[in-house]
Amino acid sequence: MITSVHCQPAYVLHSRPYKETSALVSLLTLDYGRIDGVARGVRQKKSRNRALLQPLQPLQLSWRGSSSLKTLFDIEPCGQLPLLGGRALSCVLYANELLNRLLLPQEAVPETFREYALMIAQLQQPGQLEPSLRSFEWQLLETLGYPLVFSDDQGGQLKPDQQYIYHWQSGFHPVDQGGFAGDVLQALSEQNWSSADALKVAKKLSRIALQPLIGDKPLLSRQLFQPSIANQNPIQPHLPALLDSGQ
Repeated sequence: MITSVHCQPAYVLHSRPYKETSALVSLLTLDYGRIDGVARGVRQKKSRNRALLQPLQPLQLSWRGSSSLKTLFDIEPCGQLPLLGGRALSCVLYANELLNRLLLPQEAVPETFREYALMIAQLQQPGQLEPSLRSFEWQLLETLGYPLVFSDDQGGQLKPDQQYIYHWQSGFHPVDQGGFAGDVLQALSEQNWSSADALKVAKKLSRIALQPLIGDKPLLSRQLFQPSIANQNPIQPHLPALLDSGQ
């Protein structure tokens, strides 16, 4: 039985060419999580959807089909394309790869969708790059069932004068030296990003927590954080090429 979904908010996570003029598109949607679909004729030069099916563009679209691969139609913009470049753009492409890699298809993740949209909005503000990316990563970890819980391995409160190491399955373990400072962890538990130490620790915690889920296959988007790439600006020269190249 063919089913249809209409007027669903969405963002493009990834796309690659399909046949002569179409594209296979992976999307993050509000009510249905990750959806994989075919956008027919989108790579024709006269197609208005060619410019819409790119990362960052808020969309409203519909699809039909009973299989896991849907047919996309009625693709419309649902807001302005944010002007992001450099490291901010790299953050979005990294987030897209995480979602495409870790989310199961057609499982609703509305909180992740909202956090993703919030991240894009915050990345347009000065000084919000790392806090917004860390918040997104931690919300995604919670959605996947592996939240960062800021208590010790016995369920007790973290002590500000104690150091801790972190294990993705059992949490924070007290150590005599060489760990994360308890006062910094307490700040992060309240998402207080005001210190450079907090930002460094938050990044390390994200890497530790995400690594078992990502596995041995490296994230290609992390290469975008290399200075020669991350400093490029603005966004427009780079994104349309993604649809044609399949990157």
